[in-house]
Amino acid sequence: MARFVFRRLLILPLAMILANFLGLAYSHLAHYFHEVQNPFGSAVVNPTPIWSVYLNYIHGISQLDFGSMPLSGGKTVPVIEVITDSTLASIGLLALAYILSLVLGLAIGFSATRNEPAEVKGWLAPISAAGQAMPGFYVGTLFILGGIIVIGHSGADSEFWLPLQGFGWDSHLVLPTLALLARPTVQIAQLTANLLSDELGKQYVVAARSHGLTWRMARWKHALRNVLAPVILNMAASFRTMVCELILVEYLFGWQGLGRLLALTLIPPSTATVSGLANVNNTFLHPELTAALMAIFTLLFLVADGIASTAARLVDHRLQSTGEERHFG
Repeated sequence: MARFVFRRLLILPLAMILANFLGLAYSHLAHYFHEVQNPFGSAVVNPTPIWSVYLNYIHGISQLDFGSMPLSGGKTVPVIEVITDSTLASIGLLALAYILSLVLGLAIGFSATRNEPAEVKGWLAPISAAGQAMPGFYVGTLFILGGIIVIGHSGADSEFWLPLQGFGWDSHLVLPTLALLARPTVQIAQLTANLLSDELGKQYVVAARSHGLTWRMARWKHALRNVLAPVILNMAASFRTMVCELILVEYLFGWQGLGRLLALTLIPPSTATVSGLANVNNTFLHPELTAALMAIFTLLFLVADGIASTAARLVDHRLQSTGEERHFG
């Protein structure tokens, strides 16, 4: 176990450094090519070599200078300040959506498991298929479309009962949270029900039942313990799905978090100006911002995977010698 944790901890900084470099390199080179394609960009000079740019960036980080972003009126804001505010906003949204998806997914998965005969109840299949077919941004689009239709039928001066866009730790959380938890919830529910029903049909459960053990005890004391490791790893996979969908969901609802910030750095502006593309959107292909965002998203993925893999090994000691966690989730 100690060796496993050490390997994970060793991979983490290496992966973050690689993601950080690739983010800076992509934004630096892509910014040049976008300016070349600008009809007003004929005087664009060749880009500075990426190694020189990255070494200057690392030198700045060593002095706790993560770069700055231009604002209107000639002002600037430190990139670290933008990242901090956005991280807090995203973590709050992710935490709420993920906790709800875990509770609902496990509850649905347990409810959909039939004891005798041991199988998954038929009503879960259409719910799971519908949830898997609708990613978070699609669910969010349906919410916004429904709100617009309600407003249109009620009159121009009316409002939808929930905010369709904007940031706030109030009712603004409702629609982004529902959009994020839709697919992870059915992922957790489907796998939990499948694993649990398969385990309840095994011979040792039948033997335990023949000795007078109730179905409730057989499910919670024996079957659930044996499927807990793959369920935990599936939870980590659901979290990764949620983080991926965070980008478009935050952008769609105007939630001021890391996902929206990353979308703004990657989505090109639709206007070309004589001064180039940088002044149209101060976050688009911003090198220091893109590099920091790529490192943070890499950190989220690897930490979630590391925690889940470690927890799975703790609850199922067979994984410590066989490495079977690679086959789950």
